Amino acid sequence: MNIIVTNRCRELIYSTNIEVLKEMNGIFKVRQIVNNLNSLFYKKIIIDASALEGFPNEMVLRELVNSFDKDKLILFLPPDNPPPKKFLSFLVSINLYNFTDNPKGLIELINNSNTYDKVSNFVIQKPEEPPKEEENLYDNTEAPGRIVLGFRSTTENNFSTEIIYMIKKSLEEVHHKSVIAVEVNKKDFIFYNSSEMYSITADKLPDFIKNNLGVDLILVDLNEYNGENVCDDIINLVNPSLFTVNKLLYKSRDAFIKLKGEKVVFVNSLLAPNEISQFAKEANITVYYNLSPLNDRIHNQNLDKFLIKLGIIEDNSKKSTKKGLFSLFK
Repeated sequence: MNIIVTNRCRELIYSTNIEVLKEMNGIFKVRQIVNNLNSLFYKKIIIDASALEGFPNEMVLRELVNSFDKDKLILFLPPDNPPPKKFLSFLVSINLYNFTDNPKGLIELINNSNTYDKVSNFVIQKPEEPPKEEENLYDNTEAPGRIVLGFRSTTENNFSTEIIYMIKKSLEEVHHKSVIAVEVNKKDFIFYNSSEMYSITADKLPDFIKNNLGVDLILVDLNEYNGENVCDDIINLVNPSLFTVNKLLYKSRDAFIKLKGEKVVFVNSLLAPNEISQFAKEANITVYYNLSPLNDRIHNQNLDKFLIKLGIIEDNSKKSTKKGLFSLFK
């Protein structure tokens, strides 16, 4: 069966009557699509180009190709806005051979993936001079495979600083990933005396993100700054103790209303599963993950499970029984 990611071309894709295992409808970053397909096995994934945030940004398309098996990936182009041959040539150059703008072509690609020979006619043989930086209309602040992850403490306890430090320490020392951390309009990182942890002002954050393209992960402490525009995803940290929750609601009765539909993570939590469900029901929120108290001096298995769910590291325990998530995205 197939997975479809749709937006404006939803009706055209559905007109093919293909078997659908899962659908995502809306506009998404590539990383969001990857995270939502956790451990699913499928025949083809059809992505409506209008559902890709940033399309036709070259970086977005490169990240898309790098995230999925090219033989399973089909890009459905909006038929009302035919792309120039230069664009199609670019798709071929990054090994994205399966693209179409009509239902008939989609059915053919589902049954038989294109090879280079079938799309070589789109290649512009004479290399063109790359555009100058000032002429480039694309936003090149994103890098393929890199994640910018923001953290915000909803309750008063400033767990964002601790969580960021522990995630960075674990990913570097145990999982050998390149990670930097940045806090905005505050200076709490100095107390950890750790390298690659920066304290900057809000006006410098966009350039900081843009100038650090070569790392696997950028962790951003957003407690003093509203930085949704620079993050791929944002984690809202909540200490679910009665004291902190009641204190929060005393100051802001709609605090949890603002978290509806957001990614909420309980921290320093000893709640049982039934208590978490009851809390979520009463607050009308979804609890993404429940983190028990963590020791910032050692490696924490529970923190690893959280990172696996986020899609940042692989679940090695499943390798011996079935293919891991990342085997689909090489």
